[in-house]
Amino acid sequence: MADQGDDWTSPGGGPERDADPPRYGERIPGWSPAPPAPAPAVSQGYVPPPKPGLIPLHPLSFGQLLGASFQVIRYNPRATIGPALVISLIQNVLTLGLTYGIGLVTIDRVQRATNAADRTAIAVGGAATGGAAFLAVLVASVVGSALLMGVTTRVVAQGAIGKRPRAGEALRAAGQRFWPLIRFSLLLGVIQLVLVLLLAGAVVGLVVAFSGLANNIGVVYTVLIAIPIAIALFVVYFFFYIKFALAPSVIVLERQRVLPAIARSWRITRGAFWRTFGLVALVYLMISVAGQIVSLPFSIIGGAISGLLFPNAGNDLSSTVLVGLIGSAPALVVAVIVAGIGQIAQVSALVLIYLDRRMRTEGLDLELQRFVEQGGDDPYERVG
Repeated sequence: MADQGDDWTSPGGGPERDADPPRYGERIPGWSPAPPAPAPAVSQGYVPPPKPGLIPLHPLSFGQLLGASFQVIRYNPRATIGPALVISLIQNVLTLGLTYGIGLVTIDRVQRATNAADRTAIAVGGAATGGAAFLAVLVASVVGSALLMGVTTRVVAQGAIGKRPRAGEALRAAGQRFWPLIRFSLLLGVIQLVLVLLLAGAVVGLVVAFSGLANNIGVVYTVLIAIPIAIALFVVYFFFYIKFALAPSVIVLERQRVLPAIARSWRITRGAFWRTFGLVALVYLMISVAGQIVSLPFSIIGGAISGLLFPNAGNDLSSTVLVGLIGSAPALVVAVIVAGIGQIAQVSALVLIYLDRRMRTEGLDLELQRFVEQGGDDPYERVG
């Protein structure tokens, strides 16, 4: 057989194998175990963006939106509770004080009048004074709502990037956008007034149209037709309210004027109408139920206190008003607190919806992450 050389192997043989490992207790000079095989690469799973402050910097779920709406108060209580309680206190005191004050004075003067002509003149004057007081309460409500929208919007936006502005800083920021917020609040008030006047005009027209029917059939027809009209106007108002709801955030954070802010709010809420409506309605329902539950025992306590202080109060209207004022005082304190917290939660929910929509449609979450890591200009101002 021809010489195959030193590299010849038997048929079916393969390359030279490593020596077998030693048996237990046996030592082979020069033998070392083979190096371990490298571990397989493990792909990293999704790591959510950081949460530097109030919310995580990525599009938010409905639960995160709802929870953060109330968490704002705990995150920055000084810049939220203080202004909200002051604004709520002024609104409630003005409403209650002017209502009861003008009512008591008017009733007392009417009772002291000596003839019917004087009583009529006093009643007309009291009604005119009451109308002026209503306008004063309305102006205070508009101003207070504008300030609270500005303050809460700034607090939530700064909280998203891990900052806690003080109350003075938030008030100054809101003051810079005060007049656009006032104009926006007045616009909502005008829409409400127009819809109420339309409903009132419809009711008056129905009453006149069915006035010739006997046996109160006209009243029944009026009610049956007026209810669907009222529901339709209510739906129209809430449609515009939701479509305009993000305008205050645009006014404060993007420094836009009223009409451009409304147009941008209309675009941002496109495709998220029911999500926005659901959050607003749920927050309002939670605040209303909580307010009723909390204020009920204080109303009972107030009634008991007024009964103890005025056990022999007469049946005249003046005494009834005074007893009612004293009896409602404890519930008023609770109403101020609940109303303040409720306004914060409602405005916060709208600001969070605004941030969430911009994260989903404009990549705001990436801009906020960059700002948190590197700093820079205001990440909320939108160019173009």
